[in-house]
Amino acid sequence: MLGLKCMEKKPLEELKGPLGGGSLPPDEKTKKETLKLLRDLMKIPSVSGEEKKIGFFLKERLAENFKVKVQKVGNRANILAVIGKPKLLLTAHMDTVPGKLKIYEDTNFVYGRGSCDAKGTIASMITAAESAAGKGLRDFGLLFDVDEENNFEGIKKAINTVKPEFIVVGEPSSMRLINGQKGLLQLKLTEEGKSAPASMPSAGKSAINSIVFDIQSLLKLKLPVSRYLGKTTLNVGRIEGGKAPNVVADFASATVDIRTIGKNKAVIRQVRKAVGKAKLSVEMDFSPVFTDALELSRKLGIKTGVMPYFTEMYFWNKLAKTVVFGPGDYRYAHASSEKIQKKQLLNAVRVYFDIIKSSCSI
Repeated sequence: MLGLKCMEKKPLEELKGPLGGGSLPPDEKTKKETLKLLRDLMKIPSVSGEEKKIGFFLKERLAENFKVKVQKVGNRANILAVIGKPKLLLTAHMDTVPGKLKIYEDTNFVYGRGSCDAKGTIASMITAAESAAGKGLRDFGLLFDVDEENNFEGIKKAINTVKPEFIVVGEPSSMRLINGQKGLLQLKLTEEGKSAPASMPSAGKSAINSIVFDIQSLLKLKLPVSRYLGKTTLNVGRIEGGKAPNVVADFASATVDIRTIGKNKAVIRQVRKAVGKAKLSVEMDFSPVFTDALELSRKLGIKTGVMPYFTEMYFWNKLAKTVVFGPGDYRYAHASSEKIQKKQLLNAVRVYFDIIKSSCSI
């Protein structure tokens, strides 16, 4: 088993550098199989809440080489595939954000929804795992969960299914070994007003005006900064309120997404002070994560780093040592131009194979 003893924190700028390597020979068969599997996965729509079909596809595919367990999550399911008693777990989410995109490819890239986040990762993991199983490697597993892009219902159940010693979460990391990530804090602000005819606004109290004032106060906040994780970021992602244009709004709300670099409680206190009497509820509260990855980084020849986005590393790291690694550039993850580089996709197969080989027994 990989002994990860030392913590190495690197600033965001250090994510740049040469790609990591691996020992699985690059051949045309591996390339064709990985690309075909990615295309097959992308042809199955799997927006959060609609992962039933892709779950069935993965179950059937993995049952050819692994012992498969289906874990129900509402009308969907997490898929766990193991060989032996897993010391190592490779895991990724099967759901995507909404928005149907055309699936196509050119010499360098595969385009379409899920190509980068995270079906490319799934394809690389499966190809590597099947190759490892074919060479007699044992005691590792794959887990693909649902609802990562929504409320994390899949991972909240998945962590109870297996107890590995080391976990690799597959997310687009530009082939970097991620050993740190920002926290996630989602807050909902609510203001109440008094309705009145729009022609007589002074007879009422506009909740929308109040929520706009709250938002302006939030945008002026001086939030914490970290050398390693960068700036705390704040995004007002949703505003709701009012009944009709000709009525003074008696209700309004705003949901704020904050990516944190320190203690979330300190940020919540800042927000409470800024919004005054507005009702404030905490929708999500997940702290930043750092883990150990120096020895693995040296073995694989891959640089470590930290990322500004939130992943299921938060949940898994409570169970065992966890890192994030995957092909793809996160800038394209939820974009209308979502794509993944073929070179990274195939390099990831080799790296995942090396991780399995270094961690597991024959």
